[in-house]
Amino acid sequence: MRRKNFILIMVGFVFSLCFTFGCQKQAEVVAEEEKAVQEEPKEAMDLAQVRQSIAEANSKFGEAVRSGNATALASLYTEDTRFLPAKGEMIQGSEGVEAYWAGALQSGIKEIVLTTVEIIGMGDMVCEIGKAAVTIQPEGQETIEDIGKYVVIWKKTADGAWKLHVDIWNTNLPLQ
Repeated sequence: MRRKNFILIMVGFVFSLCFTFGCQKQAEVVAEEEKAVQEEPKEAMDLAQVRQSIAEANSKFGEAVRSGNATALASLYTEDTRFLPAKGEMIQGSEGVEAYWAGALQSGIKEIVLTTVEIIGMGDMVCEIGKAAVTIQPEGQETIEDIGKYVVIWKKTADGAWKLHVDIWNTNLPLQ
């Protein structure tokens, strides 16, 4: 009986040692893998290239305004966009953005020229700070011009395109 108890105790002890050192080794491997992932060089964001992509999108924005195309404007935004116009409620989603721009274009907006002042990289997003020159020609009225300001958070989509994700702007014009 003593021998049997001794063997059971030894088996339990050996099992405990194997389990303890096995778990410790496992933890060391996991820690090394986590360290390697943290030390992997992350792809640096090329802000000059991002700025060029944003300039191209801003040019498309201006073209869409000049042609009165709200659908083209909405296509520049992410599907889950947040749009915070100067006046009115926050709008969520590209369908709401399209409806907003359709109304704004009908009210007489003829041109918006966007000028980037600063780009700030934030991982897979970029913050753009800029100014806008807006021209409105309401039917039967004189042309109105104004300078506004905006902040846009651009998000890189799965297809590599940069789209407006959060758009907040302000102008003195009576836009919706």
